[in-house]
Amino acid sequence: MRRKFYTILRENAKSLAIVPENAHMVALQPAGERPPFFMVDSYPHFIDVVKLIGIDQPMLSLIGEEETEIPSDYNIFDEASAHVKTILAHQPRGPYMLGGCSASGIVAYEIAQQLRSLGHRVGLLVLFESPNPYFMREYSNFWMSVTSYRTDLSRMRWNEVPGWMAEKFRGLKDRKPRWIPLTSKGSTRTSSVTDQFEPTSPRIIAARKYRPAPYSGRVLLVKRDRELFGRYRDQLFGWGEVVQGEIEICKVSSADHLEIFKSDLDRSTVAERLRRCIDEAIGGSPIREQHLQPQQTQSRFG
Repeated sequence: MRRKFYTILRENAKSLAIVPENAHMVALQPAGERPPFFMVDSYPHFIDVVKLIGIDQPMLSLIGEEETEIPSDYNIFDEASAHVKTILAHQPRGPYMLGGCSASGIVAYEIAQQLRSLGHRVGLLVLFESPNPYFMREYSNFWMSVTSYRTDLSRMRWNEVPGWMAEKFRGLKDRKPRWIPLTSKGSTRTSSVTDQFEPTSPRIIAARKYRPAPYSGRVLLVKRDRELFGRYRDQLFGWGEVVQGEIEICKVSSADHLEIFKSDLDRSTVAERLRRCIDEAIGGSPIREQHLQPQQTQSRFG
């Protein structure tokens, strides 16, 4: 069963839209004559970011593999190929701007690779909270868990540590891989978010197996900078190993992977940075960043 409802903007007001079964794309913000920004799926509170970007900027959501029963042969490459066809049917020429959150960001990365391989110009690729899975998986679940429980370890006597580690190791044996680790306190979270964002979904499992090829285009990385541990502390989320072009970093204050667009400050920060990057990608004049603080945005190349 595909996702049937999307929150969209109608005359800059949020509204619920029913999406037909055969739809491949839905307009989150339909107005404007500028080249559109393609978002793979959506994300909690992302529609609030869209509202801040401006009514002249079309924002389109590519409907991805959100079924609860994804075929066993699902892979990132095939989903990206389907989205490429949808994009080219809607916009025959570049520059193309696209992005995705979490595992959907990995799909967006592959879409950008395929568009470029076909000779098209990708002006902007945005990775919202999407680490390089190949870089991250080298840091084992066991050591991520040990690090996440560092507070407990610091309170133990040295002779208590071996027994504690043995107990945690037994618990890890049957644990399914996670896309983003738990919080630093090791707590789990009850969430009403759709299966697209659950750590056991086939797409996330496929994303973890994906090995990104080198990419020479422009990338904007939107990421948290709090309560991270292990390889997630890497400033570029592991993308420095494969992205050969410019990587800009936009930091948000959220400590939760699913809440990067929840606060007003984070929404404003992301909307202004995204709008400026889109303006630059299509050759427009960047707007002034009135709300961004110096420590919240960085660029790999200054």
